[in-house]
Amino acid sequence: MKKGLNEYHFYENFDELAIDILTLAKNIIPEGYFFLSAFTNKEQHILKVAKNKENIHINEGARIPLHSAVCTRINFSKGNALVYTDISKEDSLVELKRTYQATNVNAYLGVPVILRNGEVFGTLCAVQEKATTFHADSIKLIEKLATMFSYYLELESMACRDHLTGCYNRYSLERFFQQHTREEGIILFLDLDGFKQINDKLGHETGDFVLKEVSLRIEEVIRKSTLSGAVFRLGGDEFVVNLIGLIVKGMIDDIATTLILSLSTWDFHTNDFYLSTSIGIVSYTKEEQSLSALLKKADNALYRAKSSGKNTYQYF
Repeated sequence: MKKGLNEYHFYENFDELAIDILTLAKNIIPEGYFFLSAFTNKEQHILKVAKNKENIHINEGARIPLHSAVCTRINFSKGNALVYTDISKEDSLVELKRTYQATNVNAYLGVPVILRNGEVFGTLCAVQEKATTFHADSIKLIEKLATMFSYYLELESMACRDHLTGCYNRYSLERFFQQHTREEGIILFLDLDGFKQINDKLGHETGDFVLKEVSLRIEEVIRKSTLSGAVFRLGGDEFVVNLIGLIVKGMIDDIATTLILSLSTWDFHTNDFYLSTSIGIVSYTKEEQSLSALLKKADNALYRAKSSGKNTYQYF
């Protein structure tokens, strides 16, 4: 799930289900060393490892550069499992042999975890110390487990995302905030200026299109900022950006200015209405950890931004 690797942190019972999947897989191939992984654009993350007795050096939480990960050789477009019975004899893996010798791996079974829309999450893998033949029936059962896991991921993704815009919803904001209670951060509360006129004069279909485009533009600004955080739609034309870490004011000024510019450039501006955004901003410390109180402060700053002429931002 390259667009949001950490999204699984929002999911109910992710750890428990991941462990259950690995336990079932271990029952199918008892001698296999099983792990679940997820991909980003640059790395493979080892999310969960089964309770294994084998002497394999692949640890939970490890991050493997994609160019060093054999999992990336899976044909994800076809969704087929990848099998190497004896890596030491695979001429095509010359560059990777040293890596897998270091982890004490010589046999590999990689099953892709893919959502129905074609989006790749990662892999369910079994590795072994010695050359091994994986039986076809066992591979099919592991593939079924990966499919079951992908269904769970899809359902949870639907639960944590706004159905219209695709960005995260209010429920996910609460989960995200709870997971970062030991960190400082910034909340930007955005409300569109002139959105009611869009719905009234151009119709709700156009209004829905605008909300989707607003979501994409906000996410693009945050992605390019290199700061850690996420974008949420609270409802209507209200959006929240929660950035994590100690962030200097100048960086927030730049982000707010970029957001205002991005969300005030439209093809349908007329003399009757003009679409832009106003932003309320509040920073918080490790000790100040009430989301509802912070949202009220950000909303207060947003009100002052609108009162001062809209299409601007104010700090609490």
